[in-house]
Amino acid sequence: MESTTNSLIELLGQLAGLEIEIRRHATTLATALLRRPDGPRLLLLERTYREGVVYILDPSEEEMEIAREGDLWKLWNSERGVLLAGIV
Repeated sequence: MESTTNSLIELLGQLAGLEIEIRRHATTLATALLRRPDGPRLLLLERTYREGVVYILDPSEEEMEIAREGDLWKLWNSERGVLLAGIV
Protein backbone atom coordinates (compact mmCIF):
# COMPACT_ATOMS: atom_id res chain seq x y z
CA MET A 1 0.00 0.00 0.00
CA GLU A 2 1.36 3.41 -0.97
CA SER A 3 1.57 6.02 1.78
CA THR A 4 0.40 9.56 1.01
CA THR A 5 0.98 12.54 3.29
CA ASN A 6 -1.19 15.61 2.82
CA SER A 7 -0.56 19.01 4.30
CA LEU A 8 -3.34 21.04 5.90
CA ILE A 9 -3.30 23.26 2.82
CA GLU A 10 -3.75 20.33 0.42
CA LEU A 11 -6.54 18.86 2.56
CA LEU A 12 -8.43 22.17 2.62
CA GLY A 13 -8.07 22.42 -1.12
CA GLN A 14 -9.43 18.95 -1.68
CA LEU A 15 -12.26 19.09 0.86
CA ALA A 16 -13.46 22.64 0.41
CA GLY A 17 -12.58 23.34 -3.21
CA LEU A 18 -10.07 26.06 -2.32
CA GLU A 19 -7.38 27.18 -4.76
CA ILE A 20 -3.86 28.08 -3.65
CA GLU A 21 -2.87 31.60 -4.78
CA ILE A 22 0.37 31.99 -2.81
CA ARG A 23 2.50 29.38 -1.08
CA ARG A 24 5.73 30.22 0.72
CA HIS A 25 7.99 28.57 3.27
CA ALA A 26 10.37 30.65 5.39
CA THR A 27 12.75 29.32 8.02
CA THR A 28 10.19 28.71 10.77
CA LEU A 29 6.87 29.69 9.20
CA ALA A 30 4.97 28.48 6.17
CA THR A 31 2.12 30.41 4.59
CA ALA A 32 -0.52 29.93 1.94
CA LEU A 33 -3.23 32.16 0.56
CA LEU A 34 -6.32 30.13 -0.33
CA ARG A 35 -9.47 31.26 -2.11
CA ARG A 36 -12.77 30.09 -3.49
CA PRO A 37 -13.77 31.53 -6.84
CA ASP A 38 -16.91 33.04 -5.25
CA GLY A 39 -15.73 33.81 -1.73
CA PRO A 40 -13.25 35.53 0.54
CA ARG A 41 -9.59 34.65 0.77
CA LEU A 42 -8.05 32.79 3.68
CA LEU A 43 -4.42 33.32 4.70
CA LEU A 44 -2.92 30.44 6.71
CA LEU A 45 0.36 30.52 8.65
CA GLU A 46 1.90 27.43 10.19
CA ARG A 47 4.83 27.24 12.58
CA THR A 48 7.09 24.56 11.17
CA TYR A 49 9.00 23.65 14.32
CA ARG A 50 6.04 23.21 16.66
CA GLU A 51 2.30 22.91 16.44
CA GLY A 52 0.39 26.03 15.61
CA VAL A 53 -1.75 27.47 12.83
CA VAL A 54 -3.01 31.05 12.52
CA TYR A 55 -5.49 32.26 9.94
CA ILE A 56 -6.49 35.68 8.65
CA LEU A 57 -9.83 35.82 6.86
CA ASP A 58 -10.04 38.14 3.85
CA PRO A 59 -6.49 39.56 4.13
CA SER A 60 -5.73 43.10 3.01
CA GLU A 61 -3.45 43.91 0.06
CA GLU A 62 -0.70 44.76 2.58
CA GLU A 63 -1.09 41.38 4.31
CA MET A 64 -0.95 39.56 0.97
CA GLU A 65 2.23 41.44 0.04
CA ILE A 66 3.81 40.40 3.35
CA ALA A 67 2.78 36.80 2.58
CA ARG A 68 4.53 37.06 -0.80
CA GLU A 69 7.78 38.73 0.23
CA GLY A 70 7.74 40.15 3.75
CA ASP A 71 8.38 39.15 7.35
CA LEU A 72 5.88 36.37 8.08
CA TRP A 73 6.20 37.00 11.82
CA LYS A 74 4.28 40.27 11.26
CA LEU A 75 1.35 38.17 10.07
CA TRP A 76 1.77 35.57 12.83
CA ASN A 77 1.65 38.33 15.47
CA SER A 78 -1.09 40.34 13.76
CA GLU A 79 -4.10 41.35 15.83
CA ARG A 80 -6.24 40.02 12.96
CA GLY A 81 -4.69 36.57 13.19
CA VAL A 82 -6.77 33.85 14.83
CA LEU A 83 -4.97 30.88 16.40
CA LEU A 84 -6.47 27.50 15.56
CA ALA A 85 -5.96 25.29 18.59
CA GLY A 86 -6.14 21.54 18.71
CA ILE A 87 -6.43 20.78 14.99
CA VAL A 88 -2.95 19.38 14.50
